[in-house]
Amino acid sequence: MVRETGNVRATLRVIGHPNMFYKRRRRDPDFAREWAEAVAGADVELSRAERAFPGPPPSPATFAGSAEELGGYLRPGRKRAQTRPQPVIRRTSSGRAQIALAREGHMNAESEAEFLALLRATGNFAASARAIGFQPASLHQRAEKWPAFGRDCRAAQDAADVQLDYALVAHAHMLLGMGRVEGAPPEVDVPFDPEAAMRIIAFLDRRKAGLTGGRHKGAPERSFDEVMESILGKIEAIERHEAIFGKDEGDGEDG
Repeated sequence: MVRETGNVRATLRVIGHPNMFYKRRRRDPDFAREWAEAVAGADVELSRAERAFPGPPPSPATFAGSAEELGGYLRPGRKRAQTRPQPVIRRTSSGRAQIALAREGHMNAESEAEFLALLRATGNFAASARAIGFQPASLHQRAEKWPAFGRDCRAAQDAADVQLDYALVAHAHMLLGMGRVEGAPPEVDVPFDPEAAMRIIAFLDRRKAGLTGGRHKGAPERSFDEVMESILGKIEAIERHEAIFGKDEGDGEDG
């Protein structure tokens, strides 16, 4: 267990008899050496991890309904309570990596998956962070610390970019009386907000160009009509959407 987790205290709590093992380490040099090697080996292996949580992560699809339930808008929320004790990789006061149980109020695998689902649906990093009860800065630091989480964030924002482009195309079609775009997602109770989508797309474009430093306020540089004209000339957004997500399930034959 120590070789796998690097956590001596947790191992002794599970097995019991901590005094017996500590006494044996003091009087048995070989056992003491194996103990130290097990801790050091776990530190090496866990330090190579790209995710904070051992084992396969929960699928963001589990939380895919979160953005829709908010009516397409993200409101600040509270931190998700753990449904069960969840393991997490963290460092001890001595700097060694070990597997321990996530503390209440700290990030866990379910919160991370929910954040990615919201980010994929909206493209709004800051609001997605606040919606799960965390400050955006802490999620940015997390993306830098854990490479796999950073890749997941970039993939989610790229997917949001495609979906928002696609939604604007569908919205423009409806405004111009051209009818519903084939394969477009079904309408929801809360109206689609094109101005918000434009702001998010503008941010995603700046991010791709490496221009996200500093604060950006105010309305988009282009007017709504200019954006609609540009987007209507780029109907390939539909093809991009279908290439990533596939066509509507209803396009096929019943049965």
